[in-house]
Amino acid sequence: MIQNTFEAAILLEKFPKSQIDIFVQVLQGDGGERCVAINATTMALINAGIPMKDYVCACAATIYQDTALLDINHLEEFSRGPIFMLAVMPKSEQIVQLQLDSRLHNDHWIKL
Repeated sequence: MIQNTFEAAILLEKFPKSQIDIFVQVLQGDGGERCVAINATTMALINAGIPMKDYVCACAATIYQDTALLDINHLEEFSRGPIFMLAVMPKSEQIVQLQLDSRLHNDHWIKL
């Protein structure tokens, strides 16, 4: 997931015949680890001076007790509601990662 996300953002042509390794270790999780991993990777690449087309930011949403929630925690993540994760490059307005973990009824789509 992270590889596909950042292949769209990193200027790979600046690194011919090179490999950029990204390792993410979660020390303690309270939900939203996928989004945190993407956001932390963006910050690490910027800090390392890796040239990118745009930075990547990610956020997850769910429906919990008929209410739409953003930046979900562990309780909300495992509430059996649909989890919608989106990673975008904001300046270019490109979606680089889109994931829906379960079915989402049309009535709830508008809320997200």
